[in-house]
Amino acid sequence: MPTHVWDSTLENFRGAAASGEPMPAGVSVSAVSASLAFGLLAKVLKVSGRRKDFTGNLPKLETLLESVRGESKRMMQFADEDISAFNAYMATSRLPQVTDVEIEARKRAVDAAVRKAIEVPLAAARAAASGIGLCSEAVCMAHPNVAADLGAATSLLAGAMRVFLLCADSNIRLVASDPSAYRDAVAGRFEWENRAFRQAESVLKQVTAVIDAASAKHGRKV
Repeated sequence: MPTHVWDSTLENFRGAAASGEPMPAGVSVSAVSASLAFGLLAKVLKVSGRRKDFTGNLPKLETLLESVRGESKRMMQFADEDISAFNAYMATSRLPQVTDVEIEARKRAVDAAVRKAIEVPLAAARAAASGIGLCSEAVCMAHPNVAADLGAATSLLAGAMRVFLLCADSNIRLVASDPSAYRDAVAGRFEWENRAFRQAESVLKQVTAVIDAASAKHGRKV
């Protein structure tokens, strides 16, 4: 694979994910998915804002769109950072550990690599949660024609968030020498995690309501 995930073609990335190599794996694959979700959210806002019948607040829409672009770029970075964190961790196994100085240096390197492998998916999870919040703000602006895309973006972000948290938890429990040392990293997680999932559920319900209302307006029955 190229040095950066985003220098790869979609087919090459898919092939790398399906290969016998350890990377890319759950976090980087989900980061790509989440970045595409942000792209869908941007599409929803652009299409809705350009409609002649748009009655929302255009300045607010533009501000929201700028936030979406920023979060999408961050998510792209997480895909690369996860791979770099894994490679850094693997590199520590090749460090010499003969003298006391070497043993101590290796321990510091391992601890730093493990912390990065935990912090990256946790940060990605927070970004995905923020993205779900942006989807929630976009509901009132979404045109019925792209409401399903908003629901898709929300679902993809919620799924990616679950993967990020799963991988972070796995690294804390299986790789960290002292799992209790990461309590600060997960502080407050329960609140923002549950808030994000509640928002996702609410968005999907509102999206369904928008689609149903539009269908009824046109006299269509399912």
